[in-house]
Amino acid sequence: MTAKHKSFSRGYAFKNFEGQPQDNFLQINIPEKVIIPLKQGFGDEVPPIVKPGDKVAAGQIIARDDESVSSPVHSSVNGKVIQVEQVNYSGREINAVTIESDGTDDFQKLDGFSSEWENLSAEQIGRLIYLSGAGSLGKSGIPTGFNSSIISPRDVENVIIQGVGSEVHNLSLEVLLRDGHLWHFIVGLKILKKLLTNAAFHIALDKSAKNLITEVTDFLADTDSFGIYSLKPKYPLDYDEVLIPILLDREFPHGFSSANIGVIVLDIQAVLHVYEAVAQGKPLIERTIALCGGGFRERPHLGVRIGSPIEHVVKDRARQDKELRFIRNSSLTGEALSDLSSPVDRTFNTIIALPEDTEREFLAFARPGFKRDSYSRTVLSALFKDGSDTFQKTCSTNLHGEERPCIFCTFCENVCPVAIIPHHLFHYVERDVIDETLLSLKIFNCIECNLCSYVCPSKISVGQYIKQGKQKLLEEGFECPSGGFELKAVEKLKSLK
Repeated sequence: MTAKHKSFSRGYAFKNFEGQPQDNFLQINIPEKVIIPLKQGFGDEVPPIVKPGDKVAAGQIIARDDESVSSPVHSSVNGKVIQVEQVNYSGREINAVTIESDGTDDFQKLDGFSSEWENLSAEQIGRLIYLSGAGSLGKSGIPTGFNSSIISPRDVENVIIQGVGSEVHNLSLEVLLRDGHLWHFIVGLKILKKLLTNAAFHIALDKSAKNLITEVTDFLADTDSFGIYSLKPKYPLDYDEVLIPILLDREFPHGFSSANIGVIVLDIQAVLHVYEAVAQGKPLIERTIALCGGGFRERPHLGVRIGSPIEHVVKDRARQDKELRFIRNSSLTGEALSDLSSPVDRTFNTIIALPEDTEREFLAFARPGFKRDSYSRTVLSALFKDGSDTFQKTCSTNLHGEERPCIFCTFCENVCPVAIIPHHLFHYVERDVIDETLLSLKIFNCIECNLCSYVCPSKISVGQYIKQGKQKLLEEGFECPSGGFELKAVEKLKSLK
């Protein structure tokens, strides 16, 4: 078996940005209390099955609904429930369970797990994945015999494992897979294969990780069920809508889910959680999270109990001399974390701290720009090699210029990962022309990656205009076209929205 190289002509490669996470791993202390949101990852919010005053164990299920499309939620600490109430989390009002921790670090294991997982049936494996909470991972969940996804295990035709970090800041695969975890990843893949027997597996890895590609290829050499692909890390390769057409050579039904065409996309950490659930009996009670960005003095990878307040994670590591903006998972599309008392959940991969910078620079156009990134390559940083530490590129919140009229440079069109024409859409929405013209320009194909806004030399928030256009179309009764696909479980998907 050899890795196949796949290319992506669009998108953008973020190279040599400062604030990358360091290659060390630390397990942080268990916080005094955790706040556990009852909707985490894919699926519906689940009702609580505990009440204030109840004693709970780490790993104990505290919310569950086997009838809805959902996965159980667990206590991540040993302690006592002090309240169950609605909170505003990620812009939504949802229930959350607050638990006062006793500080101990042991956890309750799942019934039925086995290090000899080969002796487990597919049904037993699916039950363990569901009960662990790992079934909520990925944008479509992991199908089991329960309602952890909108499709069943037998309906899965392809599984894609995404291991190409294309964001400005990414988790380090080297850190995730060291100390025996590479073998855990391989076993996790085989466990998923036993569960999803009809599916072909496709593993996408960063082409620069040559040793990892070789090791994974060698480990899986005895089976033809796994295809391995090397790709150059260009944003937004971590989007299902981009990765599926590249690896499977098939169109994506924009506006729907990958599960609607029988495809499940997972990242490497999700596969590790599957291994932990089935072979070790560990519920999904903690995540590996990388601290990134110029706002941190230290940027380790951290083992964090789910529900830990963000301030517990970032304290003593963030710079105190600057005002910072904290962002979850992506500098381009991530949610701004304005309330640091909010908790970490199952979907966190990175916490990014960027210095707030609103000051206009005098004669900015005449400055050499050694540390600035430019799509048009008009600053001197373009002259230095990608691996140079001398002039690492900065990532801040400053627009570095005011909004100006569109000059039809077509930069946004050139990088658009789904081959639409963002500047045309912008002009229609800006003039409030909301009609079938937007449909003909395939506005619903936009995946909201915000790359068009990033490369725009006129500092126009192109992506935000397109998002507004889609919302206005829906409000006026237009629907996202299905494009003639034979889609699975569409009604179940609609019930989640």
